[in-house]
Amino acid sequence: MRRLLFLGTASGMPIASTCTAILVEDGETNLLLDTAGGHDLLVKMNEAKVNPHTIKNIFITQYDSDHILGIVPLIRAFRGEINPIKRRIFCAQNVKDAIESLFTYVAKIHYEKVKPYLEYVIVNDGMSYELGRWRLKFFDSKSNRTPVMGCTITFPDDIKLGYLGDEPLKEHYIAAVKNCDVLVHDAFCLEADKKEFEPHEKNHSTVKDAATNAMKVGAKKLVLFHMEDKTLKTRKQAYLKEAKQYFSGDVFVPVDLDSYVF
Repeated sequence: MRRLLFLGTASGMPIASTCTAILVEDGETNLLLDTAGGHDLLVKMNEAKVNPHTIKNIFITQYDSDHILGIVPLIRAFRGEINPIKRRIFCAQNVKDAIESLFTYVAKIHYEKVKPYLEYVIVNDGMSYELGRWRLKFFDSKSNRTPVMGCTITFPDDIKLGYLGDEPLKEHYIAAVKNCDVLVHDAFCLEADKKEFEPHEKNHSTVKDAATNAMKVGAKKLVLFHMEDKTLKTRKQAYLKEAKQYFSGDVFVPVDLDSYVF
């Protein structure tokens, strides 16, 4: 079974859910897309019955706190292994620098124990990587704030997933995500709520933006993430309704701990 497990679906300052962390897995390979904002990542893993020791590959899109700080509890969990395993962290050089700077002061003894078993794969724009039978391709969103990388994953059956990071779709990498089967796109809030949440001022998207972009690239399915959680109780119905006004394919609006099989 191939699925996305949403350990965190929230934007940067959640009050009722966890920041971005999505586990992609198919029984052979797994890849954690971002690591949320702290120790609540392990809480979500426990609730989802995911053993952190099974995480073998991690892609951190950027060094903003809501995407990177969960690496600390993960490293602390990895340190307890009797038989340590090799793991890969996919990230840009600036993210690796941020991780190493963080562990200079925070959980230093844990990191020093685990570091010999970590392989940093430094990614850059246009880079490809074979991860088992998955084909990864990375792209630079060329954000005008924190540098943000995205990726596509092509699975053995040629199903392709596009993960944009928490940036709106950009023209310069449309070819990379064109006609993808699953597009994972940030949707900070509903169009009607943009005055309150100011998504565009923060380089984020409304649900309408995400749905319009999915149509633009010819995606078959749209999955939303990085959402405000003030409206968590009504999110699924309200976000789905808006997305379907602008996108004709399947739409999935998760809350934390939801799974999406594709």
